[in-house]
Amino acid sequence: MTAQASVQKRAPENTVPWGWMILIGILGMMLILIVWGFTTLTPVLPIAKAVMSAFNAKAAWYASRAAAVVAYVLLTISVVWGLVLSTKITKEITPAPAVLGLHNAVGWAAVGLGAFHGLALMMDTYYTYSIFHLLIPFTGPYRPLWVGLGTISLYLMFAASASFLWKKWLGQRTWKLIHYLTFPMYGIVTLHGFMAGTDSGQLGTNAMYLGSILLVLFLTNYRVMAVQQTRRKSEAAAD
Repeated sequence: MTAQASVQKRAPENTVPWGWMILIGILGMMLILIVWGFTTLTPVLPIAKAVMSAFNAKAAWYASRAAAVVAYVLLTISVVWGLVLSTKITKEITPAPAVLGLHNAVGWAAVGLGAFHGLALMMDTYYTYSIFHLLIPFTGPYRPLWVGLGTISLYLMFAASASFLWKKWLGQRTWKLIHYLTFPMYGIVTLHGFMAGTDSGQLGTNAMYLGSILLVLFLTNYRVMAVQQTRRKSEAAAD
């Protein structure tokens, strides 16, 4: 057998510019949402404001804050569940399709409530929010920096959740890279909630943030240690 014949052919490298494609996809989604917002939400916005104000002057704010808290709890559950799955703790207890489906469903629920959290601001009578303020970061009338981070985090949440639908098309490696966006996204969401939330000074809200952060940090550290231990075992077996 010649040396040339013994050399294995390498698979062609993936040259698709996934980063640019994802960015273009997000920008396209923003454009579609802006057009949809102007054609659908703008005509009914005065009616929605009147209905909300008829119940309570702060009804829109209450709805927005309630959605934000539940969305953050669901996001925490999704991140924690993803870390648990990555450590294979539940491998022998529950079937993989079920736990993956639950993980994805919780993630989409967090995205939906996060979107409602923003849309409810358009019905608020104290601050005037438009669809532009919600979709274009750092343009809103209230704490634009911290609220803008919330907009960015919602896009990242959407990308991470939608990556499940595109997993076969993206490939395992690209899917993992997109899914790693969960970590900066979780940090941005937490910062957004703490700095932009008007109830972030309350004991219960701070306890929620602190408990979530500690749990995610603990499981992340456990995950890193598990990977290192597996790597050491593999290196020891190879020696």
